Amino acid sequence: MTRRLLPLLLVLTFAGCASTDTGPESQTPKSRYLGDVGAYPVGSIPDVAFEDSARGRDLILSIDYPIHEGAFPLVILTPAYGATSRHYVGLSAHWASQGYVVVRMTHPGERRGANGNGTAVAMPKQTQADWNARVGDVKFVLDSTDKLARQYPELKGKIDATKIGVAGHSYGAFIAMLLGGVKTFPGATTYVDSRVKAVMAISPQGPSETAGLTPESFGSLSLPAMFMVGTQDAGTGAEETIAWRRQAFELAAPGNKWLVVIEGATHRTFAGVRDQLATAPDPTFQPTTRSNPDPLTRPSDDPRRPGRESAAGLNERNRFAAVRSLSLAFWDAYLRNDPKGRETLEKSGARVSELKTR
Repeated sequence: MTRRLLPLLLVLTFAGCASTDTGPESQTPKSRYLGDVGAYPVGSIPDVAFEDSARGRDLILSIDYPIHEGAFPLVILTPAYGATSRHYVGLSAHWASQGYVVVRMTHPGERRGANGNGTAVAMPKQTQADWNARVGDVKFVLDSTDKLARQYPELKGKIDATKIGVAGHSYGAFIAMLLGGVKTFPGATTYVDSRVKAVMAISPQGPSETAGLTPESFGSLSLPAMFMVGTQDAGTGAEETIAWRRQAFELAAPGNKWLVVIEGATHRTFAGVRDQLATAPDPTFQPTTRSNPDPLTRPSDDPRRPGRESAAGLNERNRFAAVRSLSLAFWDAYLRNDPKGRETLEKSGARVSELKTR
């Protein structure tokens, strides 16, 4: 089994931080929530073959973890339909550099890599058996943290099993919400796992007959939850609008719920995919000026000149920095019980198109 360190994620020091200590404690709140790499060097264990023999399911995992003594909160990241454990590195490595163990999943039975560019793809008709199997995959990983530590000694003592979050993108958002308490109908079927303390639903679903989701489904989601949506993040069907995605937040049980809407973000933004953005023009781009004080854009003189990043690429980079920053603040608030995380969320409205809590 190949093991490697992510060479780019070395220890960085931030301006104004004179301490040589590593970890969140050595960072000021401002430096921790800029969306930049964290204080921990990151180790990565790619393509872990993990068999659930009882269910006949062969999982592939990729694990990012801080190279530092101590037990860290665990985040399971379940992907969009067609995406795999090789995707979402931009999120998982960032969270790991800030003091989290992150497990990215490949669920069996899909066209591996079909959604590699992070765009929304139409799923074949999924049934309750399909999403129940995906929920079971996450629960199997939670059941097997001790086994993972035996198989990979570098993980020994690294996972704090009392602090577990589940994040998901698109179809993965559906799975995360189910684990957090959302029910499917008919039958008011529950999939909740009491070990999960917070969920993050990125590009989530609203009510959907094909997914068994009714307006009543979301009222049982009582855990802390963050819902992330982009203003250009429509689904594959005409009914899958941004307003539809927002309903997951609006219908969830009140209390520690956060809605983040990022201007210009598409489905692929949340996967950290930039593709041809380095050369493509962005008609929505406007440099920051006194009349346009948008902190998600930055001024650029002739950004498409050779050797310089395009306006579109720069815009997308800053959108993804906001995703990293606010997602980290959410995990800090509800897995680390760090008041600075919640304080950052409450003050972040100017960084995004819309931020709500209820």
